[in-house]
Formats: sequence, C-alpha cells, structure tokens
Amino acid sequence: MNRSYKFILVIIFALAIYLRIDAYLINNSFFTDEILLAQNIFERNYLCLFLSLNYFQSAPYLFLALSKFVSNFGINELCFRFIPFLSSLISVYLFYLLSKEIFQTRLARAAALFTFGISYQLLFYAQVFKQYSSDVCISILILLISSKVLKKELSLKQWLGLGVVWAFCVLFSYPAYITIAAFYLTVCICCKCKDKILLSLVPAGLCTLAYGVLNLGKTHSSAYLSEYWKKGFEIFSIEIYKINFDFLFQYYSFPLLLLFLLIAGFCYLYKRNRFCFVQIFSVFTLTLLAAYLKLYPFERRLALFLLPFLIIVSIYPLDNLKKEWKSFVCVLISVLFFAGGYFNFVKEFTSGNVSYLRQDVKPLLAIVTMKSDEAPLYLYYGSLTAYSYYSRIYNLPEAIAGTYPDNEKFSEKYLLTDLENLKRGTYYLLFVKGTWTYDKDINTFKEWVDKNSVLLDEYNLKSAYLAKISVK
Repeated sequence: MNRSYKFILVIIFALAIYLRIDAYLINNSFFTDEILLAQNIFERNYLCLFLSLNYFQSAPYLFLALSKFVSNFGINELCFRFIPFLSSLISVYLFYLLSKEIFQTRLARAAALFTFGISYQLLFYAQVFKQYSSDVCISILILLISSKVLKKELSLKQWLGLGVVWAFCVLFSYPAYITIAAFYLTVCICCKCKDKILLSLVPAGLCTLAYGVLNLGKTHSSAYLSEYWKKGFEIFSIEIYKINFDFLFQYYSFPLLLLFLLIAGFCYLYKRNRFCFVQIFSVFTLTLLAAYLKLYPFERRLALFLLPFLIIVSIYPLDNLKKEWKSFVCVLISVLFFAGGYFNFVKEFTSGNVSYLRQDVKPLLAIVTMKSDEAPLYLYYGSLTAYSYYSRIYNLPEAIAGTYPDNEKFSEKYLLTDLENLKRGTYYLLFVKGTWTYDKDINTFKEWVDKNSVLLDEYNLKSAYLAKISVK
C-alpha cells in the first residue's frame, strides 16, 4: 500500500505540473487587464508601486515588485506570467503538505491533491498575469502555518516572527488579511493563552492597516470599480453563489452533490478537527463580511483563494470512512466526479475552445505588419492598449488611434463619428475586446459598413476583430 500510494502521488504531481507547464508555454496573447497592469509596471519605480495603480488596476505590492524585477529579463508574456506560474507550482506542493496536516487517510489526501491539481481555474490563472494564482498560494501557506502553530507552544520572539510572516503575506495577497483574521478569530475562540499570540498582531496589524485595507478601500471607492464588482457585494443574492459555483467548479455538474459534501465536511470537521473547522468557517464568514462592507468583492476570480478550502471540506467526509473497501469505493466515486469536469475540459481543450488557448491579438498583428503598405490602420478601444504594449516587443507599423470615449456609454456615438469622417479609400480597422461594449461596437461597425462601404476582408476571433474596408 505504501509503495502504491507513493506511485499514485508521483502520478498526480506529474499531471499537475505538466498541465501547468503546458498552460504556461502556450504563451497566448495578453488580454487588456494584463496589458494595463504591465503598463503600470513600465511607468513606475519600485516605491511608486505602493500607491494605487492607474487604469482601474489593483494588485498587491510584492506581486508587482517581483513582476517588475522579472521584467528585467524580458517584457514578453512569459516573463510577466512567471510569478503566477511559479505560485501555481508552489501551491501544488503546499496543498499536499496541508492535506497531510488535515487528512488522516492516504486515499483522502490523494483525492484532494488530484482535485486540486486538475482544477481548471487554477490551471487557467497559472498563466495569467494577475495576482489570483498568488492569492491561492498565500492562502494555503497561511492555513498550513496556522495548523502547525496552533499545535505548538511558541516563544514571544517566535510569535513576533509569525507577525512578520503575516505582514509579508498581506503585501503579497489582498485576501491574506481575511485568512489571517480568521486565524486570530480561531485563536480567540479556541486558545486559552492569548497574550503572546496576539502580540504577533503588531507587525501584521500595522501592515494591514497601512496597506491592505486602506489600499483596497481606495481602490473600491472608485465609481467604475464599484459598478464593475457590484454583484460581488450582493451577498444576500442567490445569484452570486451560483455565479461563483459555476466559476470555481467550471465543467462540473451536480451542484447538489457538492453542497451535500460541503455540509457533511463541515460537520465532520467540527467533530474531529475543531481548530481547522473554526478557521475555515471563519474564512468564509469573513469573506462575506468583507463583501458586505464593500472591502473585497465575493465574485469569480477574486474568490479563487477559497477554492483550496472548498476542496478540503468537500473531500473531508471521505476521511471518516472506517472500512478500507468503503473508503476506496467512495474516494473512487469522488475522484470520478471531479475528474468528470477535467474530461469535459479536455474535450474543450482538444477542440480549441478553452479560453487560455486564445491567440487573438498576435495573429492579427502579424497580418497588419505584413500588409502595412496596403492601407492605414485605425485602432479602436481595447486595441489601443494592446498595440501600445506589443509595439514595445515587435516592430509594428504606425497606426492611427480612433477616438476613445471617456464614458463607454457613448462608444457607439464616437465610433460612428470616426467612421463618418473616413475619406474615400481603403482602411484596416482593429478592435480588441477590452470594454463592456465590444460586441455591440462590432455590430455597429458591420451595420455601418453594409450601408457606407465595402468589406474587402475580415478576421473575426473570440476577442479581436480585424477588418479591411473600402469607403465609397
């Protein structure tokens, strides 16, 4: 059994690492948010990265600082995505260590690690230049440290050292302050000697107040971001829970089965591992409280850091089966349930429909470069930022920027005005998805072309569109 278990672990680790490397090396085009985050890194020194970012972007300081350091080795997509990729690889090992702390049976550990290793969203954000993969890594690290710390008696210096570690975590991940707050809530509820423990709040608390909460508060006080994340603050709406389930467990079915596993998992945790129960339950409670106070939205990718906790709780009932054959059967059923989502994902992957296979912008830029002598190029909306970034990497021809509206509600009006001002001749027009009005703008453009010009050629990809027209 011991040899078989080690072999299974090797297979799971190999699969998880392979999938992450494969996703990373696809090297797909940056989407608009990634480009805007890179623009902030280009425009700022290390000290200024502490301040709120431009272009409606937000990311933790250490994530930005490390990304800026890595960009010294290159400014292409692979360099900027290295920190999320590395965080994802580290997360796999940290999750394995955490499963050893929480689960008693090897089958439950293997099932949890397998589920974590093949999770689509964890694979997707391993190759996205945003902080969400790091959020997952830091959340696992905090729970792992907490599970070890609460079992030992530490000296005053060790508790202060722990506070420094917490401060580091807050600088690397916004939701870290939620997970750390859950740790101290667990201490207050479950521990008798609180004096030394609470001293570790000094460095962590100062760092959180000075950077974490204040920075997030300033970011989410933006009218644009408040509107963008509006649903993430509506914690009393059933819709937001459905949205998060569909996101976190994309390609999976049977939400009622998962709900049953989560309820059973919390019940078993309460009976057998009170510390772990209080901390994980506190994480979910404080996440909802932060959303209610409009400090941190509870929606999609911003809730990705909760996925390891959901996996632990949903697998935990399998750790409580006494008879080995029952345990094996139930774990097998569980693995097949979660693997079903993975197989659905593989179908999408092989058909080219998976979102991180997109190469939308770069193929169109290659066409534009080859045909730059044929006609002038006009850029609209998201293509402005994409063209600006890729001009740093490739020798792109000069282009004419279309009018960019201050308010996206007026995008149709500005687009039609620009099109009406085109003189007779041939033009290339490039659109890249970067606004809420992208699909509507493409339809507006096509309707205008039908009435006022001739469409000579077009390249319509998932989030980028290039057209060659002849104006009458």
